[in-house]
Amino acid sequence: MNKKLFILISHYYNLANTLKEYLTKMLPINNDNIKIIALGGVNQGTELGTEPMQILEAIEANSEINEIFIYSDLGSATLGAQAITNLVSNKEIYVAKGAFVENTFAAYVLANAGASFNEVKQASEEKIAK
Repeated sequence: MNKKLFILISHYYNLANTLKEYLTKMLPINNDNIKIIALGGVNQGTELGTEPMQILEAIEANSEINEIFIYSDLGSATLGAQAITNLVSNKEIYVAKGAFVENTFAAYVLANAGASFNEVKQASEEKIAK
């Protein structure tokens, strides 16, 4: 079983941080299986926007974790995350394109329980509305 790193990125830091808080209140985090980092905003989170290099810094600061999932609020944050993944090697990285809250929650439940990379990835891809 490999520990997973969830990176939540939003143009508004408080949104990413609130999602992190929501996840851990809905289901207490199992620190052996998952770590969650909330990122967002520019100028230390005081203004709206994203700083893709924060993603790289979060990955490098957690170099012992090789399975990484990135969830973002809007398309430009997703594009920034995808660009950063090209700078990282020797890691399994999945950048989600689904619903920020719903898909992140579904994936979190599985990752928290110790699911495999592919199981968590599949939960990240499921369509919430049919």
